[in-house]
Amino acid sequence: MNRKAFTLIELLVVIAIIAILAAILFPVFSQAREKARGATCLSNLKQIGLGVMMYVQDYDETFPMSQYGGGSTGVPQQAWYSVIYPYIKNGDRYRDAQGVEYSWGTSGIFACPSFPDRNQSGKYGCHYDVFADFWNWPVGGNDARHRVTPISALETPAEKVMITEKGVNDAFWGWVYFGTWEWDWVDWIGRPPQRDGAERALQRDCDLVNDGDGNATWAGCGMMPRYRHTGTANVVFFDGHAKAMGRGQILWYRNIYVPVGLPAQWASEGWYPY
Repeated sequence: MNRKAFTLIELLVVIAIIAILAAILFPVFSQAREKARGATCLSNLKQIGLGVMMYVQDYDETFPMSQYGGGSTGVPQQAWYSVIYPYIKNGDRYRDAQGVEYSWGTSGIFACPSFPDRNQSGKYGCHYDVFADFWNWPVGGNDARHRVTPISALETPAEKVMITEKGVNDAFWGWVYFGTWEWDWVDWIGRPPQRDGAERALQRDCDLVNDGDGNATWAGCGMMPRYRHTGTANVVFFDGHAKAMGRGQILWYRNIYVPVGLPAQWASEGWYPY
């Protein structure tokens, strides 16, 4: 007699085989998808880096400010995304009630496709020391912290990280820069700046609800590189080349520290805020 149906055992065997194949293939598909997202993120940073270099050429070989206006200045707050946008013509673009156009690094080329919070600003962060912070400060002040940085201040631009992807900040907004302070990167604090020795084992690599210090915003996940692409974070260097870096490959003295003539209380090296 011809059989017209599978037996229960045969069905169970087939289901088991399908389950085994799924267990093998799904992680592979997931990794392939993340690699594709990582490639898009790397391309974003490469284009942003080129935009920054074009800005530098147009503005007397100085880098843009990380942010300016806001606070009590009476000037609408802006960030470096706004001044780079005209060079890349991609990313979020808004217009305020006074007709001023600005960007906050929310979408388009300013957004890594793997970033969990689609609406948060500041998905990519610039170098805090080189991109001078003019928030709530009148442009043209004499404080060394509020002077634009010339490209000549960088002795090894091919080794210094200019922009990196970051973790999620525990707020609706994100920091426009990444943390450059020695205490965030290495175990040892003091002067002269540490040239070698162990990198800090617990460098933040996280997306937040509350950071490692219990502080929801300052110096937490949203200010440090996020290694979300199968263990790598994408960065662009000051010479314009972009690269995926594994955790522990970004070294503070070699890749982050840039002495730019700041007063001691703001300098990267040996400055500890707590």
